[in-house]
Amino acid sequence: MKEEVIVNYLDRHGLEAKTGTTILVERKTWNRKWYATLFGKNKTEKIYLNFAEREFVILPLIQDSMTLIEGDYAQVPLIEVKSIYFKNQSNYYNLMIQYNDATATDDRIKKYKVPKEVADSPWHKQNLENLIERFGLKESK
Repeated sequence: MKEEVIVNYLDRHGLEAKTGTTILVERKTWNRKWYATLFGKNKTEKIYLNFAEREFVILPLIQDSMTLIEGDYAQVPLIEVKSIYFKNQSNYYNLMIQYNDATATDDRIKKYKVPKEVADSPWHKQNLENLIERFGLKESK
C-alpha cells in the first residue's frame, strides 16, 4: 500500500495526516496456552499505527486484501500513555506501549511485532527509523 493512501484516509477523517509517521505492525488477536506459541498456533492480525503529535491512531486492515476499513479506526491520546519504546530482535522490533496506571500483568501494556522491512511498502523502513528516533530503542534482555 502506498503511504499516500493512508495519509488521504487520515485527512478524510479529520485526523492529523502527514507522511513519515505510520508503520505496519502485527498483534495477537487472542491468547492461548504456552504450547500454542510453541507450535505457531497463535493468531495475529496486521494493522497500521499512525503516530501524530498528540495521539496515535490504530488503523485496522481487511486481512485478505490488506486494505483500510473505511471509517474504522481508534484514536489514543498520548496523555493516556506512560511510555512507548522499541526493542530490537533479530529480524523485527517489538513495539511496547504502556498505558498510564498499567501493572506488569495488565493488558494495558501492548506489545506489537514490527517488521524491519515490508516488501510492498518501501516507506515503512524509513518511518520505522523516524519513530525509533522519536520514542527510543531499548536492548532486549
